[in-house]
Amino acid sequence: MIRQNKALVKELSTLLPAGAKDIYFTSQYSQSSWGQFKSCIWTQWWTYWISPDYNLFRYFFTLVAALMVGTIFWKVGTKRDNAADLSIIIGAMYAAVLFAGINNCSTVQPIVAVGRTMFYRERAAGMYSAFPYALAQVIVEIPYVFVQTTYYSLIVYAMVSFEWTAAKFWWFFFVSFFSFLYSTYYGMMTVALTPNHQVAAIFAAAFYALFNLFSGFFIPRPKIPKWWVWYYWICPVAWTVYGVIVSQYGDVEQGIIVPGFTNRIPVNQYIKDHFGYDLNFMGPVAGVLVGFTVFIAFMFAYCIKTLNFQMR
Repeated sequence: MIRQNKALVKELSTLLPAGAKDIYFTSQYSQSSWGQFKSCIWTQWWTYWISPDYNLFRYFFTLVAALMVGTIFWKVGTKRDNAADLSIIIGAMYAAVLFAGINNCSTVQPIVAVGRTMFYRERAAGMYSAFPYALAQVIVEIPYVFVQTTYYSLIVYAMVSFEWTAAKFWWFFFVSFFSFLYSTYYGMMTVALTPNHQVAAIFAAAFYALFNLFSGFFIPRPKIPKWWVWYYWICPVAWTVYGVIVSQYGDVEQGIIVPGFTNRIPVNQYIKDHFGYDLNFMGPVAGVLVGFTVFIAFMFAYCIKTLNFQMR
């Protein structure tokens, strides 16, 4: 056996014969990008399905938030006599979307942090690349957020007593869905930018105050200083507030009492003058919300690919 081993070592130590080529593979991975994505989405789907703690908690919190907003602002949608009533209604819409959005952002962070640890190990083993993994993480959230938005919108819309028309409910659902979705992706992006979910939570919370400040609700756009108004236009929450207000009251011509005016002012005119909203701007608002969602998802994928926080 010793002689056989020595002969084998000698044979393997010799130079390659003339014309021999090194082993070469056309791709780094055994599967195509589509095959990698299918494997990743299958893994993500079953991970969410067999470990329901994350989604059950998110759904429970969303239900509590919907009932809380609905009871606090019970039937305020029918009260539109003065500017104060309208401000309460707008506050209800603002709170309705903001509560669940922040919860989505905070609850997704530990899940993504754990998944990233497994991703580092599996990427090192050559199982798949970063973009199929990130795309699967993005796609798997969509049906869960859709279900969340459906019952949240129905509860809030009914209890607050907004106007029951198909177009207005659809716009409320659309704006809420993409607001919840970009909030979820924002939480994922903060994890991709930071070494762990604890730092990601601090990083995300630092921007909550800015999002609120420049949302256009507490300080309407016409009253924001000119040198800060640029931040209003790049604040995703501002476009959410823009969408929910204009979609619900952009066509309402009922007169309301506004301090400083002797005559009643139509609701849509008050919204235009006070908040600076274009009443025919819902198409661009929808496009911007979709754009923010896609951009934040892309940034998550890009950071997952380029940033490496492995300690070994």
